[in-house]
Amino acid sequence: MYEAPYNDDSAARQAWMEYRKKLEELLAADRRGDAVVLFMMLLGMPADEIPEVRQYSMWPMLEAVAPTLAYDAAIMGQDASVPTERAAKIAVPVLIMDGGATEWPFLHVTAKALADAIPNAQHRTLEGQTHEVAAEALAPVLIEFFEA
Repeated sequence: MYEAPYNDDSAARQAWMEYRKKLEELLAADRRGDAVVLFMMLLGMPADEIPEVRQYSMWPMLEAVAPTLAYDAAIMGQDASVPTERAAKIAVPVLIMDGGATEWPFLHVTAKALADAIPNAQHRTLEGQTHEVAAEALAPVLIEFFEA
């Protein structure tokens, strides 16, 4: 698992609940582009950059897959808090990773909380990596884990 986006911060949990409600409304109204914008803004994209992003050649693809945002929302739960109780029931070995240069510090906190909750978990921080982890950094860690 690499940088699961759960977040126990109360303001983040409130923002997530508001996001889910608005996302449901937008998708029900088939306002796919607005759903993508909502997601981008949740991640921190400034509103003044949205008109430019809507002009990108990949925008139609983003609109086409917008309904899948509902699946992501469902997986993350009602408030996107770290599911430590559920994680504690995992019986198989788990490798949980985060990037040492990640843009969002809560991802390290989340990785550590999940690793502490899961009985057979290992936690690794990949130094120099952001949320967009390089395959060259990820592959050796995965190989080591699966060969063990």
